[in-house]
Amino acid sequence: MDDYGTAALMEDPDDFYPPSPPPTKQVFTMQSGRAVTLHLVGHSPTEAHHLWNGAKFISDYLEDDPAGRVRGKAVLELGAAAGLPSLAAAVLGARRVVMTDFPDPDLVANMQKNIDECDAAVEPRGSVAARVHAMGFVWGADPAPLLARLAADASSDEDAGAGTGAGTGAVPPASEAASVAVAAAAAGEEQEGHKEEQRFDVLVLADLLFRHSEHGALVKTIKETMARDGAAYVFFTSYRPWKQDLDMRFFDVARDAGLSVEQVSERKLEKPLFDNDPGDLDVQKTVKGFVVRWADDDDDAATGP
Repeated sequence: MDDYGTAALMEDPDDFYPPSPPPTKQVFTMQSGRAVTLHLVGHSPTEAHHLWNGAKFISDYLEDDPAGRVRGKAVLELGAAAGLPSLAAAVLGARRVVMTDFPDPDLVANMQKNIDECDAAVEPRGSVAARVHAMGFVWGADPAPLLARLAADASSDEDAGAGTGAGTGAVPPASEAASVAVAAAAAGEEQEGHKEEQRFDVLVLADLLFRHSEHGALVKTIKETMARDGAAYVFFTSYRPWKQDLDMRFFDVARDAGLSVEQVSERKLEKPLFDNDPGDLDVQKTVKGFVVRWADDDDDAATGP
């Protein structure tokens, strides 16, 4: 019997730990003027509570040439957090989108919440939710669940196409989303002979390179999920300027693994994402964009947007 209540003395008082920050919400406006509402978790050890520069910039980049970069394509986003690029890809006519982040229930639920909210704002209702799926995924893990999701969606498209002749069901021709959905379905039908193990045409990696220990895992996932004529868009800011060289080593890992690397964009922002951070402000305000593809070889020269 504990006469002195020593067990109670070892318990933390109710207010010992500070409460977790509440969830937040931001609105991103696409170049077309369409507003995308994004919910972010209050705090995450994976930094998913931020809307990163790379996510905004890569969304703009896809919108600059939707027909060449995303329309009618199957898209996989790694480390999606709020999932802005995935949602932008869906709005721009991607055939299928798999939005992934660390398999934490709160993160996956938040991604699904953003999918549902985007779906409610796009006509016809259901056109986004039918094409975008939220999943938990650890970089470098077996990609079978991701590829199975893509294969299952492809089978659903075939069944829908057999019944309607369009692959997406009856869609009001007057709506903007309808024309995008029809174009996506048509592109999907054109790619029917290019199933190639049902791999993804486009991968999105937005502001992930600061996790230096995970570079190998990220490259492994790219190689195991990207189609031979696919493209992985890697956009990032070196938020810790003194570690910029370590960020850039990701591309050395990619080249060593048989991939090609090309810088395709760079933007200087008016101010850094985080106020009062140490280091070179110019580096903190710069967003760089690269595309990673399979390297050209004699058997199968890689192509892409």
